[in-house]
Amino acid sequence: MKRILIALLLLVTCQMSFCQSASSIFNDFRDKKHAEYVTVPKLLMTVAAAKVKDGNVAALLKEVDEARVLTLSDCSKSIRKKFLKKIAELSKNGYSEFTGMKKDKYAGMTVLVKETGNTISEVVATTSSDNSCVGILISGTINAEDVAAIIGMVDD
Repeated sequence: MKRILIALLLLVTCQMSFCQSASSIFNDFRDKKHAEYVTVPKLLMTVAAAKVKDGNVAALLKEVDEARVLTLSDCSKSIRKKFLKKIAELSKNGYSEFTGMKKDKYAGMTVLVKETGNTISEVVATTSSDNSCVGILISGTINAEDVAAIIGMVDD
């Protein structure tokens, strides 16, 4: 019985060590040949929040700690496919699909979120087509109601 428990514990430990976060995926792909990577720190988000006149947008920007943009459009098709596959696998690691539009397996737009209760800690958005691939990672302590308010503004 002890051996079975130890084997199960090892299995769970190994599986957890292979779980990837969106941050680690972005870090893995930002150094690929022809990849473009930009990070926007909290300081710039705070400055932007002070300049925005809409209260909902300003509140949302204040909740963001960092935004990262990874453009893989000039990378090879195989690198773009690997990136999109890794992002899709995040749904097995605590991320849930917030919204998306699929054209086919490797084209369309997807938004995944990692949340605890009513708080979103990460938003991962990808958009891709035959010739382009862009990933956006937003991290912070984001109130889901603020995101819903922004989406409501867009829908109006």
